[in-house]
Order: sequence, then C-alpha cells, then structure tokens
Amino acid sequence: MGERRRVAVAMSGGVDSSFSCLLLKKGLVKVGEDPVEVIGVSFLLFDGQERSIERGKKVAQFLEIEHYVLDLREIFKEKIISYFLKSYEEGLTPNPCALCNRLIKFGLVPEGIERDFGATFYATGHYVEKREYKGYPVLKVSANKHKDQSYFLALVKAEILPKLLFPVGGFSSKEEVRRKAKDFGLNFYEVEESQDVCFLMGKPLRDYLKEYLGEREGELLYKGRVIGRHRGCYFYTIGQRRGLNLSLGKPVYVIKIEAKENRIYLGTKEELKRDYLYVEDLNFHLPLEKWEKPMAQIRYKSEKVPVEDIERWGSFWKITFEKEVVGVAPGQVCAFYEGEFLLGGGIILKET
Repeated sequence: MGERRRVAVAMSGGVDSSFSCLLLKKGLVKVGEDPVEVIGVSFLLFDGQERSIERGKKVAQFLEIEHYVLDLREIFKEKIISYFLKSYEEGLTPNPCALCNRLIKFGLVPEGIERDFGATFYATGHYVEKREYKGYPVLKVSANKHKDQSYFLALVKAEILPKLLFPVGGFSSKEEVRRKAKDFGLNFYEVEESQDVCFLMGKPLRDYLKEYLGEREGELLYKGRVIGRHRGCYFYTIGQRRGLNLSLGKPVYVIKIEAKENRIYLGTKEELKRDYLYVEDLNFHLPLEKWEKPMAQIRYKSEKVPVEDIERWGSFWKITFEKEVVGVAPGQVCAFYEGEFLLGGGIILKET
C-alpha cells in the first residue's frame, strides 16, 4: 500500500461541497488505489461570510476532518472586485466568477494547499466532470445539465486539471445530491443557493454599482439622434432590452456602449447580430491542433454555435462562426466545446 495522500476540499458550507467532502472521506469517490486523507478548506473572500464559514467548520467536525480558513480578502478585492467595477466603468460586462476561478479558487488556492498542507489533490462541489479526451485531462459537461458549471471553468489553467476532483459532477440532479446527503446525516435544506456573483450578497447588481460608482447622466442615442437620458453606462450591457424606459413603438436593444463619452447606442435586434468576435489570452485545455469541430458559447446558458475559423492576430484571436450570434458582450467569456468536452476559452474583447 502506497503513502496516504491528502485531498483538500473547498468547503463553502453548502450541500454540494459538503457532500463532496463526505464522498471522499468515506471512500465513495476513489483517488487511485491508495486511501486518502481529507481536509477541508474554506475561503474568506469578503466581509459577511461568517455564516458560511461556520457551516463549513461544523461539517468538518461532523466528518472528523481538519478544517482550515484562508483569509483571501485582500487579494480578492484587488484581483476580482476591483476588476469587476473597473470593467463596468469601461463599458464591459465582466464575468468575475470565471476570473476568480482562474486566479484564486483554481489558482492561488491549490498552489497554497499543496505548499502549506501537503494536499496533492483538490476537490470542489462544482457541477462538472473530469475526463480524458484525445490523451489529455479535460473537463466535461456535468450529468446535471441544468446546473452545469463548465462554462465558468474555461479560463482555468490546463496544468491544474490533473489535480482536480469534482465528486458531485456525475449526479444528474441537485435533488439527488440533497437526498443522499440527508441519508448520511447532512441536512442543508434551509441553506439558500449561493448567488451568481457571491460578493453582491444578494444585492441587485444595479444597487451595488450605484453604491460604488454613483450615477452619471448620459445620452441614449438611436439612429444618430438623442432620444433619452440614462444614469450611467455601467448599468447597461450589450443586447439589453428591458429597463430602457423608452416607448418607440418597437423593441430596441443596447448595441454599443461608449464608456468614455458615457453614451449608450440603441438599435434593432438585427444590428446585434455578428458572425465573429475577438478574444484575448485564449486558454487551451486541449491543444488547438487537436480541435476538430469546436462549438462556441458566448454567455452562460447561451446556445453553442459552430466555429468556422480561429485565427491568431498578435496577442489576441479572431473567432469566426458558421452562423450569426446575438448579443456579443465584451468582457464575457467565450468558451469552446467539442461535444460535451470543454476545450478552453477566452475573454471577449471590445472592438475599437
């Protein structure tokens, strides 16, 4: 029998991460042939997380494993919250969860737990699976299609993939996870679902942006003329139709945001259509030469579309689609798939 290896589980205090921890602790999810030692790790990313960290601690006590809390508030504020606010100020629609996954949850954290705690494997409660594809470890869409989170992991560096474990990714529903967790004595039915953007703490996005960025009146333009006013370009995103407070007798959409001039341009749905976009720092889980029939997803839950061509233009890439897409929003992630396998992704650039 080989040396017992350590697996660190990211514990948010919710059912998914807690049940992941239980599955590993009881050996119901295997990590090779040898037994493993499981430890729990919770992250303090911003003020107000005390309840979730306390829940993680209680689960660790219930499972009789060591539990550690990593205070990452300073780096999270610098790398994620500041990026989030700056992006909106620049007229972008950022995806802070995808960036946090790359830099912190699947960046600094696994590096730190291996260095400080000797954990060579890292598990989370994400709904995604890990598989081998064309000879490489890659991520696969979860059996739970409704909860699949592979899109948010498109920016995670390829070199970390061999160390990752996703114990609940193979479950077809969250209800099944909750039921099995309850069978083992873990009761989480009163715990609310985590927010899409955790640090908003349930606050509406507009209220959060207003609190930190204030209001700044600007022009709404349609067909070259001013037809209204807005209170800040950062309250809008490309493709937005609701909340414009206009009555033109036909639907109009945000088609362009000029942050520097604080102008919002409106147009028809037809004007939103594009058959290309640009991405920066394209991240590869599978080497590009192995891609055969890639599909692109330009927003979470959006339809995947066939890719016609991928061409490098200096420090960025031009992605051409076989058919037009609607609502390309600079700042969002463009993720690439082949079947259900995640190939990688990049952040959509704003055209000048």
